[in-house]
Amino acid sequence: MNSKFIIAICIIGLYALILFIVGILAFLYSIKHKPYKKINDEYLKEIAEYSKTEKEVLKGLKPIKIKFQLADDEKVYYVDELDVSYNEIEVKKSKQKEFDDEYDQYVKNLKKNYSLFKFKTKQNNLEKTLIYISNKRIVLDDGNEFKIIKLNKVLLNEYFILNFNGEYLKTTYLKTTNEEIYFINADLKLKSIISSFRIEND
Repeated sequence: MNSKFIIAICIIGLYALILFIVGILAFLYSIKHKPYKKINDEYLKEIAEYSKTEKEVLKGLKPIKIKFQLADDEKVYYVDELDVSYNEIEVKKSKQKEFDDEYDQYVKNLKKNYSLFKFKTKQNNLEKTLIYISNKRIVLDDGNEFKIIKLNKVLLNEYFILNFNGEYLKTTYLKTTNEEIYFINADLKLKSIISSFRIEND
């Protein structure tokens, strides 16, 4: 048999094998991401609809009376009890400064939702937490202690689908210099309130 003919058969066979493997991976990918795609598409539609009335929602915000004493120029505009997950961000010490803007961790987390393979990530448990948002800060009360986040310290605030133990949850993602916080909440108003007051405090 001609050596050229054998080489051609080998190339065709290899090409067919590659197509077969790619086809299997594509099939597995579509199955694995079907639940995520469904809830993500639904969430994107909700966000698009909400964006049409977002300005009116923010204009209609009214101060809420709470039991805590506030400064004269501070008022609370949002109070709710939500499931919250906290992740500490490890700051790597390096002599050479690395490029790491506020979106890096957020983008990495998004990529995990699209990955074919399962990554074991450190995800803290959900904690029932009372959330107070004023025009100056966010106060989190989990029943044991208060966590205060000044709005001018918030680096990033986005909508996010969180994969929590295999369940996809609609969340508001918040990042500070040393922590990521996920508010499990389908109410789109939460993110826009934080973003609005965050701009005022820049």
